[in-house]
Amino acid sequence: MSCAADEGMTTAILLVEARGQSVHCREDACVNLVQAAWLARELVRGGVDVRMRLITDAGQSIEEYSILCHAKDEVHGFKERIATSADPRVARYDVVRDLRARLPFLCEAAAAAGIEVEERLFYSPLVAHIAGVNRELMATLRDVSHPMFDVERLDESEHLIDLHAGAPYLDLDLAIARRAIAIVAGDAFESIDLDTVSRPDEEPQHWLHGAEGRAMIECDLACKETGESNGGFHDRLIGVFASVIPTGEERPYFNSPVSCRVEHGKVRLIARDRFNILGIAGSERMKFDRFRELLDAQDNRTAERLLAIKYPHTSRIIASSVAAEAGALLESGPVHVMFIDGIGGWNPTTAGLIDVELQTSLDPAVAYHRVTARDAYRELPPFAGGLLPIVDALAANPPSLFENGELAAHLVQLVIGALLPATNSFHS
Repeated sequence: MSCAADEGMTTAILLVEARGQSVHCREDACVNLVQAAWLARELVRGGVDVRMRLITDAGQSIEEYSILCHAKDEVHGFKERIATSADPRVARYDVVRDLRARLPFLCEAAAAAGIEVEERLFYSPLVAHIAGVNRELMATLRDVSHPMFDVERLDESEHLIDLHAGAPYLDLDLAIARRAIAIVAGDAFESIDLDTVSRPDEEPQHWLHGAEGRAMIECDLACKETGESNGGFHDRLIGVFASVIPTGEERPYFNSPVSCRVEHGKVRLIARDRFNILGIAGSERMKFDRFRELLDAQDNRTAERLLAIKYPHTSRIIASSVAAEAGALLESGPVHVMFIDGIGGWNPTTAGLIDVELQTSLDPAVAYHRVTARDAYRELPPFAGGLLPIVDALAANPPSLFENGELAAHLVQLVIGALLPATNSFHS
């Protein structure tokens, strides 16, 4: 076997989620980012050209994505609290406020295209901006005693939150990710090409991801309009979410769980939240041409309402970006793409879609590896605080985060070129 050096420069593209690690210690991204940073460090030291691509798509509200998904045993109680209230509208606002108090930072919804959303309900991170440090929560976290939680790192977390006051929430997530990667990668950090994929611009006209995203939406609409995709429920879904005014509200609700689907030959928008806690109601039906007019208006900076692309289209955009980059690099030498996502298994609804799209779109000459972390979920602190307070504990032994340490070492050696491919849980 000839070594990689004889075949040209070897490149590794590491694709990893970078959303939510500024919020909760049990976020998958906390572990997966440390895995990816360790792989990047070892590969740089082995002479590999390393490119980390961070997935930073926005959709679900911060409270649903990073708080409620780690507090599912509380969902029923929140539902009951609203459903049995004498004033459900006020109860909804109270529940959202209580959940928001668990975030390490304060946030607010910024107007987009002159449209103000109802910020007392959940809202997409696309309009979320940092308003400062949640001092009360931070004071509580400083009294925490957990073997993985370093309270001294909270100073750094607070500093980064303060620096991002007034900035988009996703900018804070990226800053936390970048700092954690730097800690783990050490002296290799400056050699890592770090960038984002699917990162939405602040301006709404970019939320449909330009010509590529619009082409995907139009293809989807054409199939649905002619009845080609009306078999089952999922076939009727459109990969876009839109602002809609729920019954009893004055301002629009804008969050990716809003359902956009084909129903009786028209496009229907239905207000909903991920866990159906809020009990909001409200829907609209419109003709396909009217829906296209709304898309055109946003593309042309004259938005009548807010719209944004979501899965499954987001998975296609991510995969096509990585595939294009990997394909262009093949002229320089061997290329490996590593998709690192999930703790104790694979998330079929998001990561699974990206995985399928990568396998379809990558050039056959590109070696593809799918990587998960072992089931370490319950070892992580069960509260907010984010990645920085636990990064040192995770970075103490990164190979232990993989399905097993031997597989971690094997993957590094495989890319560097010291070993022939072998059958294992890294899918090549």
